[in-house]
Amino acid sequence: MLALAFISACQNDPKPEAAAVVATPQPDTTAQTTAAPDTSINGVFTITEGVVNWTGAHTLNKDGHEGTITVESGEIQVNQGLVKSGKVLLDMNSIAVTDIKDPGERKDLESHLKDADFFEVNKYPKAEFVFEEALSAKGDNFNTVLNGHLTMKGKKVPLTIPVSLTLSAKSLQAESPAFPINRTQWGVNFRSGILGTTRDKMIDDTVPLILKVAAKKKD
Repeated sequence: MLALAFISACQNDPKPEAAAVVATPQPDTTAQTTAAPDTSINGVFTITEGVVNWTGAHTLNKDGHEGTITVESGEIQVNQGLVKSGKVLLDMNSIAVTDIKDPGERKDLESHLKDADFFEVNKYPKAEFVFEEALSAKGDNFNTVLNGHLTMKGKKVPLTIPVSLTLSAKSLQAESPAFPINRTQWGVNFRSGILGTTRDKMIDDTVPLILKVAAKKKD
């Protein structure tokens, strides 16, 4: 029943629209920002709030569900007005389903996502994205790419996230368009094609994510 709850949306609930996913962006290292960076901005910016929005879908008919994961904490290093590095810590126990109206069905699916079939949050309660560089990029809805690694379920995998980045003397905001990850790279293999799952029961390996964070300059 729990697996069925994931791959088929409730008849009484509207189907979530699929996010428009951007291809993994290639940084344009020659790109210049529209304005010269304010070189007086330096230091550590502490993440004060943030969220990851996710979408999961049935491979055959694309019915699915959507939800959120809370950003627990994080820091971003800025040097002479340019973002240099940072980390974003996710609370995997916060996984929530946002499109199911029935409380019982919603709780069932959230519990399944937290068990060993998916994210095994009792053993791996946190996930962390650490980026080592931020490069200028040209995109319709992003101006920066963050190159780093996402560690989830004990597996560290390279990941590039495109973001629209806004920086001022006291605050920083970053929001990505939907970008894809392949869940099987972190061992989330439930009803994946790599296990030989029949197509009528298969859940997409590709999961679109949207990252949003806000940060304030540490005193």
